[in-house]
Amino acid sequence: MNKKIGAEVKVGFFVLAAIVLLAYMTTQLTRGTGLTRDSYTVYALFENISGLKTNSPVEIAGIDVGTVRNVSLENNLARVALSIRSDVVLYGDSKATIRTRGVLGDKFVELNPGSQHMARLEENGVIAYSVQPTDLDQIMARVGDIADDLRVVSSSVAHVFGGPEGEEGMREAFVNLRDAAVHLNQLVQANTRGVEMIVQNLQNFTSDLASISHSNKQGIEHIVRNFETASIELNQTLHQVNSILLAAEHGDGPVGTLLQDREMSEDMRRTVASLESVTRKLDEGQGTLGKLISDDATGQKIDDALDGINEFLERFDRFQTVVDFRSEYLFGSGDFKSYMNLTLQPAADQFYLLSLIDDPRGRTRTTETTTRTRVNQGQWTTTEEIEDKTYKNRLKFSAQLAKRWNDLILRGGIIESTGGVGMDYFLWDDRIKLSMEAFDLGSDDRAHLKAGANLYFLNNFYLTAGYDDFISKHSKNRSFYGGLGFYFTDEDLKYLMSSVPLGAVE
Repeated sequence: MNKKIGAEVKVGFFVLAAIVLLAYMTTQLTRGTGLTRDSYTVYALFENISGLKTNSPVEIAGIDVGTVRNVSLENNLARVALSIRSDVVLYGDSKATIRTRGVLGDKFVELNPGSQHMARLEENGVIAYSVQPTDLDQIMARVGDIADDLRVVSSSVAHVFGGPEGEEGMREAFVNLRDAAVHLNQLVQANTRGVEMIVQNLQNFTSDLASISHSNKQGIEHIVRNFETASIELNQTLHQVNSILLAAEHGDGPVGTLLQDREMSEDMRRTVASLESVTRKLDEGQGTLGKLISDDATGQKIDDALDGINEFLERFDRFQTVVDFRSEYLFGSGDFKSYMNLTLQPAADQFYLLSLIDDPRGRTRTTETTTRTRVNQGQWTTTEEIEDKTYKNRLKFSAQLAKRWNDLILRGGIIESTGGVGMDYFLWDDRIKLSMEAFDLGSDDRAHLKAGANLYFLNNFYLTAGYDDFISKHSKNRSFYGGLGFYFTDEDLKYLMSSVPLGAVE
């Protein structure tokens, strides 16, 4: 038994040394990319960066060249710090624009590096031009103006096309359009060859035109001068048109007769009267739009509703989700133990952890049986039997509530289908996590204690190692373990969902 424990200790030291070596190699190999890439910082000022978060990507021509390091407020402007790869050069006339990607509306910063003849933008430089997206309130104001214009136009159209005569005229117009479409379709089908020849001739004509324009530049310049002469003549023609309009103003000629048409004047009068009626109702506060303009209470209700929507969107934006999967190799038994974790984080300092565990040992329950027997009508004899039964169902679940203080996390709840508590401590900017768990406290065996560490690398992967159930009475339960895990954050899931093709719509 001591020899086995010695072997396990040696294996544990070997795994720990491998983790330290791998951490050092990871920082050396990834220097300049990922988390430790060499970079420099520049700043951009925006009036509004709604939706843009820390660690949002920075792109040039669709290629990631950095991330948003942090945001702050400076002179009532949003000051955004951009961490840019050292091999990317920005110039004095560079421009930063906030863009939206995909159907989920992820925000990122797009950079135009500027002109090479300008001076290079150095460390802590400020980007010259910043463009932010259109605000939702501005869009709503424009939509309101468009709705007002549409209401006025629809009222005028109703007066023009209303009544039996207008309805009959519209019906005849639609019938004529349908007949014209049918005839056009028949004409195209009957002359398909001719249409193809026309297209071919157009292609040949454009090719000949390009050749002619290239070899007759002087002639084209002469044509341009002729156009200048034609513009002078057109100016003289406009003077003549002005004289015609003066004659029409006095009722002379066909144009004057058209302007003097009583029926047209009556239609214009009715249109102006409708506009005056709408304006009067708005001034008196009648209708929904009138209340919105004149009633302060209605405007306040709308403001309150918008505040509620903004508050909901802010809470939703703070909500984070992490999906985690890892598999651990138990050196003592040679089995694999797998975890599927779902982290729901409504706030930065608290989260809920749900897990589904595939435990190769299954669930073991110890039963004690006491039997009393009487020998030859003599004294009673008591026999006790202790039996350990292992159930085949290896699936276990966890549901924990966690609270974070700086680098320390305390959690508790159901751990592997029993009550328990846990503690995590982060090091090196959350790249190393030390964990300790205690559960199955009411077992006949000692409490199940597990200690380990995670090393995070390459954004979505981590190594894990530790010692499981190290105070158990049964040596077969005590085991060193090591494994690999990967996880997806909220941003990764949004990117995957927005990248899935929606398919062709028939």
